[in-house]
Amino acid sequence: MNDEHYYIPSSYSRIVAREVGLQERELPVLLRGTGLSPHVLMPGDETRLTGRQQLRVLDNAQRLLNAPDFGLRLGRQLTPAAHGPLGYLALSSPDLMTALESLRDYLPVRIPFVHLEVTQEEAWLCCSLTLRLEATADERRMLHECFALVVQSTVEAILGERLAGGRVELAHPRPAYHRRYRDYLHSPVRFGGRRNRFLIPARLAGVPNAAGDTASYAQAQAMCRRLLEQAPAADLSTRDRVRRYLLSQPTGSVTEADVASALYISKRTLARRLDGEGTSYRAVREQLMSELAARHLRESRLTVEAVSALLGYNDTAAFRKAFRRWHAQTPGEYRARVKRSDDRPAAAPAPQRHSREPPRG
Repeated sequence: MNDEHYYIPSSYSRIVAREVGLQERELPVLLRGTGLSPHVLMPGDETRLTGRQQLRVLDNAQRLLNAPDFGLRLGRQLTPAAHGPLGYLALSSPDLMTALESLRDYLPVRIPFVHLEVTQEEAWLCCSLTLRLEATADERRMLHECFALVVQSTVEAILGERLAGGRVELAHPRPAYHRRYRDYLHSPVRFGGRRNRFLIPARLAGVPNAAGDTASYAQAQAMCRRLLEQAPAADLSTRDRVRRYLLSQPTGSVTEADVASALYISKRTLARRLDGEGTSYRAVREQLMSELAARHLRESRLTVEAVSALLGYNDTAAFRKAFRRWHAQTPGEYRARVKRSDDRPAAAPAPQRHSREPPRG
């Protein structure tokens, strides 16, 4: 396929911009030579880049930082959460092998110029990477490094600890900064191989997911995904962008400063823009939490304690107090009212009225 037929979500370029540490006025520099507007780097944008545009963004980032090891630095940011629904799918998988197969099956949806193969060879679980687009040696090296760190972060998220006993084989020659690899990768690395492979001890294939109640987590993420799809795709206000960013992160895991950083502005500028729209960060967050809480209670069988935990509350009592503030009733009262409404029989059809007019003959 031609590079122009590969379409990559702009969310990855936003991760690049954050790693470079750009401010709003500096965003055009990162996009130089791509023909893209800085709007693609704003949360909520759904533009898809071609393969060539994505590689140009990587090249520009490497030059801006003067960092030959930029692939390692970027790869460190590509945790499962960076891959949207795919990341949640992997994190909710019952065991390590299923998580890697999810990565294999759905990574092309997010990064279509990548083909990942997962096989079991004797004592090893082999994750092999094939790139399907033309790229320079530097670009390929960056992508190889990102690949190794994507696999590592997925494996370690499932194991709940650092991977021990793995091996990494990369096709590019050993770079001058090769000693930096040990700061990022937790397995020995061999350079100049025939393939790009991450080898994981096969005995780990059936290791259960350390995340806990994966069914509840998957259900919660499906709800968040539906909410995300309801947000407008274009001409987003600052409020919309804040809302979208909050939906894309684990609930309760980000602060106002984190949101401002994702928008490439200061916390003060964020407050000023939201004030100009007649709202505030606290109001946007409270409204979203209110919607999520009601939706969880209405559409799932999760306990109030489970909903409280999913929304980031360490204390269920604090969640109950917040819910009463939002909906003027307790979570239990809300759920009972919804159930009564659902159980209520449909109203009988109204009797037809017969005309009093005499028949026309």
